[in-house]
Amino acid sequence: MMTPNFITTCLIALLSFCTTSTYADGPYVGGKFQGRIAWSADGNHNDPDDWAASPVALAIFAQGGLRDRLVHFDYNCILPQTDPEWEKTHARSVLGAQERYGYDKGLFHDCRQDLDGAVASIAKAIDGSSADNPLYFIVAGPMEVPVLGIKKSQPDKRQFVYCISHSRWNDGFASKYTFTHTKRSVIETGVNWVQIRDQNRLLSKSPYGQPAPPQSWRAYHWMRDSGDARVRFLWERMQVSTRPDPSDAGMAWFLLTGDEEADPEKLRRLLDEQMTPQPVTRDRIRLEAENFRDLTGFTLVDRNDRNASHRLSAQLTQADEGSIATVYREPFAVAAGRYDVEIRYSDEQDRESEFQLLVKGTLQGSPWKAPGKGGGWMSHTVSDVQIRQGEPVAVQVKGRQARLDYVQLNSRSH
Repeated sequence: MMTPNFITTCLIALLSFCTTSTYADGPYVGGKFQGRIAWSADGNHNDPDDWAASPVALAIFAQGGLRDRLVHFDYNCILPQTDPEWEKTHARSVLGAQERYGYDKGLFHDCRQDLDGAVASIAKAIDGSSADNPLYFIVAGPMEVPVLGIKKSQPDKRQFVYCISHSRWNDGFASKYTFTHTKRSVIETGVNWVQIRDQNRLLSKSPYGQPAPPQSWRAYHWMRDSGDARVRFLWERMQVSTRPDPSDAGMAWFLLTGDEEADPEKLRRLLDEQMTPQPVTRDRIRLEAENFRDLTGFTLVDRNDRNASHRLSAQLTQADEGSIATVYREPFAVAAGRYDVEIRYSDEQDRESEFQLLVKGTLQGSPWKAPGKGGGWMSHTVSDVQIRQGEPVAVQVKGRQARLDYVQLNSRSH
């Protein structure tokens, strides 16, 4: 069992996260979107998918009634390396959609041409945030530019910012680049991190780094054949990108709807038929272990483990006892709900470990053990746990080099 002193220390740290602010089941309150939107994209190196994803995202917001909620959009945000021709091509995609869908051009910043302006714009958007006017900051590129903007913002405003990502590349993990920052740099500033499912699964129709075969385009032929010139522009930019892959735009779909399963048919109904979907409440919310605000004794490890969610995990490295802890704040989730909580952990050879789940400092269910037989990733479920927005959630661990993958909340009301 955990030692009393260790538990007391962890509880003090957990409770220090809590604020007096209230967090409702946003971003829709009373059927109306409450808050503002910021976006950061690359597109100037590595992968031309943003040449399609950026304009599709702007189309999603405009057609979904959120155009006036956009307060910042930066692009070409890869700083270590760039390609001047890629910069121009992506700019044509972004500014072409900006003009066609009626956005204020002053909100758009090319990081390769005006980095200071982009950083200042991010800071300004954060500084305007409050509990009643949060900022949803979607990162469709690496963390370098977002972190620069966050660090220039007022620290007390960051608790009202929700940073949304869907891939390890956007999170700052890339073998071919030397990035200064990762998502941990963002999380440690006090910004709320929201990790949704990888949007490549349903939106990308051809593998990265390979020529797209003709049949892979069929799912998006509705863009080509649309009677709306704006939608045909999206098709043109997708063809310029060489692949049918607007995957980052899935994060725009998520922010509009709460749905993590964006696919071409859903986009067609919105963008071509102009059928705005109704927002949904998420019945499955995955909290990646490495995204917890406080990693006590734990560190993020990148083994490129394909069996781990997003190929990342958190490992106990500094002692035989530790914890991961965070304040539960998730969009499209009820203010208070009952969940079956799945904790995924690794059974390491000859390393017996003990785990326990706490909510607001109270043990949920009973502690459980990994047998130390080298069984790899496995899960333990704690049933019928009540969790409210704004409450601290923690997993405490005793055991040498124990690893955690995620904590998943599965709603009991669905």
